[in-house]
Amino acid sequence: MKHSIIIAAIAALAAPLAAQADNAYVGANIGRAEQKLEIPSGTGTENTTGFKLYGGYNYTNNFGAEVGYVDFRKVEGSDSGYGASSKPSAIYAAATGTLPLNAQFSLFGKLGVAYNHTTIEAWLPGQFYSTSKNKTQAMIGIGASFALDQKITFVAEYENFGKVAEQNSLNVKADLLSVGVRVKF
Repeated sequence: MKHSIIIAAIAALAAPLAAQADNAYVGANIGRAEQKLEIPSGTGTENTTGFKLYGGYNYTNNFGAEVGYVDFRKVEGSDSGYGASSKPSAIYAAATGTLPLNAQFSLFGKLGVAYNHTTIEAWLPGQFYSTSKNKTQAMIGIGASFALDQKITFVAEYENFGKVAEQNSLNVKADLLSVGVRVKF
């Protein structure tokens, strides 16, 4: 239910962009979502398959804006009855910059802000702990694109969302390395 509301919100934000048909786009990516958990006794890194849905508008050939939703999926680790899990997601808005290399290939970067929501669970014999944390954080991304034609573009990108949750000495960092497709209106 929560995901449906978020996707509907992104669609509502992207709808005005559709009116400016030539430079608006929507896209979907899938890839490796990495979460790094830092606690006083050490750090651990887990990977899973994450995805993102987004929409954007290019004001010029070099500058634009993008909004999107990222689901980093849930990662979990346990040993001898002790364990923890983390499930972050983010809604972001970013300014984009594009450097066309030729008619088909481009490099791009983005810099923006993400509103992150993370559910953290921990358990040990006889006890269970669960909390949700919200954190607004800067995000940064870089990537490359290949325009198949005027409407369809394939992308590969890396985005870092920094600390998506923190409480006392617990920190969760997240990033996404993904491939996907953009469709212009």
